[in-house]
Amino acid sequence: MCTFPHAHFSNRGQLIAVKQVSLDSSDPDAAKKEYSHLQGEVELLKTLRHANIVGFLGTSLFQHVVSIFMEYIPGGSIASILHRFGPLPERVLALYTHQILEGVAYLHLNRVIHRDLKGNNVMLMPTGVIKLIDFGCARRLSCLNHTASSSDLLKSVHGTPYWMAPEVINETGYGRKSDIWSVGCTVFEMATGRPPLAHMDKMVALFYIGAQRGSMPSLPNGFSDHAKDFVNITLTW
Repeated sequence: MCTFPHAHFSNRGQLIAVKQVSLDSSDPDAAKKEYSHLQGEVELLKTLRHANIVGFLGTSLFQHVVSIFMEYIPGGSIASILHRFGPLPERVLALYTHQILEGVAYLHLNRVIHRDLKGNNVMLMPTGVIKLIDFGCARRLSCLNHTASSSDLLKSVHGTPYWMAPEVINETGYGRKSDIWSVGCTVFEMATGRPPLAHMDKMVALFYIGAQRGSMPSLPNGFSDHAKDFVNITLTW
């Protein structure tokens, strides 16, 4: 199983975040191989430095539990902010969207696809700085957790369909464009408090997006034409 990041102290007393994944112990060789691949990915992610993405620090393996160490982000996720205070005004929405795009552009420049952009994975520091978390190795994490099958897609941390691009649902591949779709869904979420199609059941939304029939919802009246156009363009099939 995969746990959400929690706080931990380093040997130097530094506060860091730790995400843990339990490996399938039934096949130790396969688990060790997958951990080796994960280590390689994290080593690459450690080289990334940007104001709007979380820093990776390293990994460890102990008794079939993989720990991934990351920069600790004081503050809460955008999803938690929306839950507490409701939708964001457009001027704030624009500030956060700009920073999200800066972070995504940097990842894409370094050939890293986020794969799981949504309000839960966008952190807001008390200073107003946005940090993207849970990027890059999301797929490797799901590979490590061998107990999860494709039928568990909707139950998994990365299986919420409301932010998923059509090509992801149809399993024709992740890419920069699928991240852009998810950015649009996250902007819609910040503007309204909920992602597009949230009124639908998860399975219905999954099939609706995957079938690529019908239009995605637009931002409600009260938002500028610029904001509406931005969301419409990002949510283009």
